[in-house]
This record gives sequence, structure tokens and C-alpha cells, in this order.
Amino acid sequence: FIVSFGALAACSVIDIQKGASFSSSQPWAILPFQNYSQTPRAGEQVEEIVATLLRIRGIPNIEMYQPQDEDKSGWLELNDRTRQQKALLSAARNNVSYAVTGSVDEWQYKLGVGSEPVIGLTVRVIEVPSGKIVWSASGARSGWSTGSLSGTAQKLLKDLISSIEITGT
Repeated sequence: FIVSFGALAACSVIDIQKGASFSSSQPWAILPFQNYSQTPRAGEQVEEIVATLLRIRGIPNIEMYQPQDEDKSGWLELNDRTRQQKALLSAARNNVSYAVTGSVDEWQYKLGVGSEPVIGLTVRVIEVPSGKIVWSASGARSGWSTGSLSGTAQKLLKDLISSIEITGT
């Protein structure tokens, strides 16, 4: 089921799927995040923050997806959906149990007097062998005018993934 925390913080909206638990001893991978924002490489910034937060939560065996230049043309895939699909196939070939991916829906400073950082994210955990999404969360957060995008994103991501139940086996 989904739980909504609209009043979690004055400037946040968060929806989190509850009820899933995951083993910290299984291999995990961070897959590319789709970037729907107008900020280049925002997805890559989110990937790094998610990996760090999951390691802090007790998942030591988490790897970042490394794009493969399969066609030897020297060009990396720029289509985020295609990158995600290739990454999921690579995770399956490497016997990864769980993959974390999602989307960056907003990553900007709101125009105006205060120029507050505004972040919108979706995070999903995929059970790689089955390809099923087994956990998901979505949220948006704005920070203070003195805050940074990455700091606001880290707070939002911490709130989103704090509900993931991590077991030692």
C-alpha cells in the first residue's frame, strides 16, 4: 500500500510504498535515473547520492552501473530509457539481485526573490531476476534560498529511502 506524508516537512510531498524488505547481503546496483529536468546530468548526481545513502543504511555490496560501449562507435547512449534497459540487462547478466533506478522530474532553483532549490524525484527498486518493481517512492521538496540543490535532494532521498527495510540476510 502507499502512505502519503504531505506534512512531513512544510515544503515536501512524499508518497512511499510500504511492506517490502530486502537483504543487505545480496548484490545491488544503481542503474541510470531518467532525467526529465532541464538540468544536464541531474540523474547522475541523484545516482551518487542514492548509492551513498544505501551504503549508510547497511548495503555494502552496491555497484554503480558502468555504461558499455557495445557498438564500439565511441558514442554513449543518450536516451535515458534505453540506458536504463541496457543497464537492467547488464545487471541480470552480472547476477544482481536488486537494482535501484528512477527519475529526476525537477532539479532547479525556483525563479524569484528567494531562488529556492526545488527537487522532484521518483525512486524504484527492481527485483532483477523477475524484472518486477518491488518498491517505489516519489517526492518533491523545496529548500530555503540559502540551500543547495544537492543538499535538498539528499534530504528528500533520505526521507524516501528511509522506509526501505534492510535485513542482514
